[in-house]
Amino acid sequence: MDNDDLRELGALLEAHSPTVARAEPRQQPNASCPLNGCPTEQTSAVDTHYVTSFGYETGERGREENCAERIARILAVGPSTKAGAA
Repeated sequence: MDNDDLRELGALLEAHSPTVARAEPRQQPNASCPLNGCPTEQTSAVDTHYVTSFGYETGERGREENCAERIARILAVGPSTKAGAA
C-alpha cells in the first residue's frame, strides 16, 4: 500500500468534515472531531486494510470512501440518519 491511498483516505475524511492532519513520512491521516478536537483517530495502512490507532479495522484498500464514513461515525461527525428511515 502506498502513500497515495492514505492521501486519498485523508481527502475523503475531510469531505465528511473532521479536522485532518497528516503524519509524516507516510501521510497517515489523523482525524479529529471539529467541535472539540477529541476524540482523534490516526489511521494506518496494515497489509491491505486500514486500522485506527485504537486497533479498529475500518476498511480495506480500494474502499476508501467506506473507510472514511466509518471513521467519521467513530468521531461522531458522520452523516446523520433520520428516525424511522429504512
